Amino acid sequence: MKIGCMILASGQGRRFGSNKLLADLCGQTLLTHTLKHLPAGVFFKTLVVTRWPQVARLCADQGVACLLHDREDRSDVIRLGIRYMEGMDGCLICQGDQPLCRPESLTRLKEAFRRQPRCIHRLAWQGVGASPVLFGAEHFAALASLPPRTGGSAVLKAAPQLVCLTEAEDPLELWDADTPEALERIARALQSQSLP
Repeated sequence: MKIGCMILASGQGRRFGSNKLLADLCGQTLLTHTLKHLPAGVFFKTLVVTRWPQVARLCADQGVACLLHDREDRSDVIRLGIRYMEGMDGCLICQGDQPLCRPESLTRLKEAFRRQPRCIHRLAWQGVGASPVLFGAEHFAALASLPPRTGGSAVLKAAPQLVCLTEAEDPLELWDADTPEALERIARALQSQSLP
């Protein structure tokens, strides 16, 4: 079973005040932490989708495939990325600013999909679904035709009966860095060695 991984790294960073993906997090960029927590050998394809040339250069330096675009709308970004996943049985969609997801949790998402390939699998904490989300190939067409200003949540809302949750090992895994304060909280978690 071939599973791809798409990392969304196109945000404008309005709440953060700058390009948060390149912000320093314990000596490395935020996006670098996200990439290094992807489990080795689990995903057949990995793609970062971004509007930022600096992010594209970072990906090139790390040997990660990157799609550089000039689109504004979230639906366009997902449409571009999902085309790269043609031939995959499924695709995990991750946020570039969510660096604390453990490799083990992402692996368990893939295993849950392998057992129930018709379901849409979300990482969750205490029964509340969040990101990342793993979509089977049968949902790629819906992801490629999202209405303007919508993301993958539109597909989730259209088929709630198909959503299955995989519990994270720790709530920290679901934290994102929407603001400088949120990034500081993530840095404190890393410095305390709560996560590898």
